[in-house]
Amino acid sequence: MKSPVLNRRFFLQTSSIAAAAGALSLTAPAESQDKPNIIWLIADDVGSKEIGCYGHPTIRTPNIDRLAANGVRFTEAFVTASSCSPSRCSMFTGKFPHSTGAENLHDPLPADQVIVPELLASVGYYTGSVGKFHMGPHAEKKFDVVTGNVGDWKSFLDRRPKAKPFFLNVGFYDAHRTFDRGCVDPPYTHDDIVVPPYLPDIPEAREELAGFYDEITRMDGVIGEIVDALKKEGVLENTLIIFCGDNGMPFPRAKSTVYDSGIQTPLIIHYPRSIKSGQVNRCLASLVDVAPTSLEYAGVNVPEAMQGCSLVQEIADPSLHGAPYIFAEKNWHDLDDHSRAVRDHRYKYIRNAFPEKPLENSADSSVAPLFQKMRQMRDAGTLSKEAMLLFRSRRSPEELYDLENDPWEFHNLVNDPAYQNVLKRMRSALDKWIDDTKDIPPSKSYPDEFHPETGERIRPPHQNQK
Repeated sequence: MKSPVLNRRFFLQTSSIAAAAGALSLTAPAESQDKPNIIWLIADDVGSKEIGCYGHPTIRTPNIDRLAANGVRFTEAFVTASSCSPSRCSMFTGKFPHSTGAENLHDPLPADQVIVPELLASVGYYTGSVGKFHMGPHAEKKFDVVTGNVGDWKSFLDRRPKAKPFFLNVGFYDAHRTFDRGCVDPPYTHDDIVVPPYLPDIPEAREELAGFYDEITRMDGVIGEIVDALKKEGVLENTLIIFCGDNGMPFPRAKSTVYDSGIQTPLIIHYPRSIKSGQVNRCLASLVDVAPTSLEYAGVNVPEAMQGCSLVQEIADPSLHGAPYIFAEKNWHDLDDHSRAVRDHRYKYIRNAFPEKPLENSADSSVAPLFQKMRQMRDAGTLSKEAMLLFRSRRSPEELYDLENDPWEFHNLVNDPAYQNVLKRMRSALDKWIDDTKDIPPSKSYPDEFHPETGERIRPPHQNQK
């Protein structure tokens, strides 16, 4: 018989396994003195390709890289939604966004949704969140301390009850637009920039990316300070640190899409007391798995309602392959959409409920000089064919990509005869996930809040929540 955690990893494949696994996956609470402190470090709008230890040649992230070198780095990790608040609500509940009741940008998490800090508090943890929160007033009430200042991590550590284990969420504002250009010394120059092929290599792109790089390095410096403080206090060995991003970088064809540029995330887990240094784990992982993983390390029962699956066994035994698929969704983010995606190690399948709508950016990237210059280049006929994909007036209802041969997802294979068996398999996997998780229908839609090309506001803010 497979181990309980492995059965949970495959809960979407067969309903019978899912039912049995839920009962078996509960772990007994650990003794209080054995409970780890837990810190989540959540970068804002930062994907895995923008971190040094993930292969970026110029971005300076020595402190994040050190966490990876002394812990485990997941190479195939993904968010559940490339949108700030749905992604965070998903992480804290261990559920996919459409199952939280907060699937759209700015939706507050409903009061009845159980989140990690309240589960930890029930076994003696002191809990806090500093910096970006973005989950609403009901979730705030479930922490002992919530402040909007990232720097308050210092006072949280100083003032916490020393006899209790603690949970701290550090929500960075870096590297969200607008960028604080030159906030690090030395700042990045245009020569340091690597322009992804879905963007034009023009001065506007290099300037915006330079500001983005600056903020990533600033964030890395704060992470170094946090680790140094834990080390100085003598609690680093017994502190579980998880670093990730909430979605991809805030640029056209990245954030708010279900392409890998929007959903692939760094995921680094550092826990010296339990995790062997220098691991590189290639199993598929999702940020919906962060909640059950944290709970299992803390010896806390994982609620049956959680849809994520603990990664503890995959970390302990890297030969385990983990889940066969990850799933992602796009709902309302400044503009309306309803797209669903399933990915395995090689293929990505996307289903667009509104193919008549063009692929839309987040409003903060649309209003920026780069995108406005791209509009001019489009009209002048000077954009590359790859960058022009952003401006298709109509999307395909279905998209299929061979990521091994097309990592940037430029060539839709949905009508290619050679890939029809793959298409059938991926369709089936997505259909099962939609059924198993009781996905919301596309008819649940809201009006756009911004103009899709100018980024200008066309509707009062947050009307969807009224």
